[in-house]
Amino acid sequence: MARMTPRHWDAHGPDDDLADLAGLAGTPIRSPTEASRVLRLLVGPESRGPAALWCVLLDADDRLLPFVLAISDRPLAPDAGFADLLCDDLASLLEHHAVGGSVVAALVGDADEDVCDQLTWSTALERSAERAGVPLAAVVTVGPHGPTVLVPWTPSGCSGEPDPGGWPEG
Repeated sequence: MARMTPRHWDAHGPDDDLADLAGLAGTPIRSPTEASRVLRLLVGPESRGPAALWCVLLDADDRLLPFVLAISDRPLAPDAGFADLLCDDLASLLEHHAVGGSVVAALVGDADEDVCDQLTWSTALERSAERAGVPLAAVVTVGPHGPTVLVPWTPSGCSGEPDPGGWPEG
């Protein structure tokens, strides 16, 4: 996977509408419902576009940071090497910009995939995140048929300890 500097990023793609992020930065995301809602707002019309993968960072207090990683042309079948490199990069971002934070990932677009394909992606992301030490709070889908939660909300990422109170829905 080639690493590209910002001056080489494509200006026409899934990140065209990220000006909307400014109004959402700082929004608390503490449940699967909130994660789905915020990602749906961020993704906007791209939910009807080609398959993509979007990742947002949350701070240690589960507030949305003003950062979105939008990867266009996501393959329908996950590649473990790709997931590993992505999670290594996310670990570095968390270390430098959100110590104690976590990540919410979204499978985006109107792809010709079923829930089994989505769960395969979810599993690959979970395994790579665990290997890289990335607290993965949730994996959601955002497509033309509405959002779906694939990985239930994990308070404070993947600590492995159950939350005694749980997160209130909605």
